[in-house]
Amino acid sequence: MDTMKMDMGSMRRCMDDCGMCMSMCMETMMMCGKMEMMTPEMACMLQDCAAMCEMAMGCMMRGSPMCGKMCAMCSEMCMMCADMCMKMGKDEMMMRCAEMCKRCAESCNMMAKTTMAA
Repeated sequence: MDTMKMDMGSMRRCMDDCGMCMSMCMETMMMCGKMEMMTPEMACMLQDCAAMCEMAMGCMMRGSPMCGKMCAMCSEMCMMCADMCMKMGKDEMMMRCAEMCKRCAESCNMMAKTTMAA
């Protein structure tokens, strides 16, 4: 029973991280777009990352059998987005987005390992 609670806690944390990452990517895209510092590639990456986070979060909420695979894909997408944000220079918004993407990638990676092992 304690293991189940821990798994539910990990899942809740992962869903929270996915939601925050999705919001951060969309906010970053809007803010940087207004400041005209957004490349088309960066805009696409931020949109893709936000969409993948939303999809992974939905799979966890539904208890989808694809949850492990979705979380693994989300982890990969978030790391790619974090790397791209880091390359955009010292912009504070990009750095915050990169950190959130890394945090989400770690949570999703843990969730992927947990659900795929079950």
